[in-house]
Amino acid sequence: PALLTRSIEAAIREVDPALTLEFDPLADQVRASMSRERVVAVISGAFGTLALSLACVGLYGITAYAVSRRRAEIGIRLALGAAPSRVIRLVMRGLTWPLVGGITAGAVLSVWLAQFVGTLTWGVDARDPATFAVAATILAAVGALAGWVPARRASRIDPVAVLRD
Repeated sequence: PALLTRSIEAAIREVDPALTLEFDPLADQVRASMSRERVVAVISGAFGTLALSLACVGLYGITAYAVSRRRAEIGIRLALGAAPSRVIRLVMRGLTWPLVGGITAGAVLSVWLAQFVGTLTWGVDARDPATFAVAATILAAVGALAGWVPARRASRIDPVAVLRD
């Protein structure tokens, strides 16, 4: 293409030397026309990552607080012979319903809000089921990870120390 642009430019200059021409490859023009959309996509991704991080920290904090409030109960359960896996299941079960409720509410709101952003998505349906499934899976995994740390810590509580307090 660079060789063709030179010959075309030379032919046009022979006709009218006052004309100035600028040749850009189509890929560069497409890239330039999509720059605003790319910036919006990067910013949206950054805000999505921030929201996911805040959700993870929030779930961790709530679960850790619930474990600290139930420390005596968990200690008694462990002293009476409960397996650490049962304690982990107990803590994770307490996290399940808020997590399922949040994912469900988010999915319902996303389906409703998709009508407003449908024109902004190119090449992807705003109500794409695969996208919703991936988002729900990521949120569930992050929620499980956020709850796993306090649950694991709760399963390692020393019953003797708890009963002394």
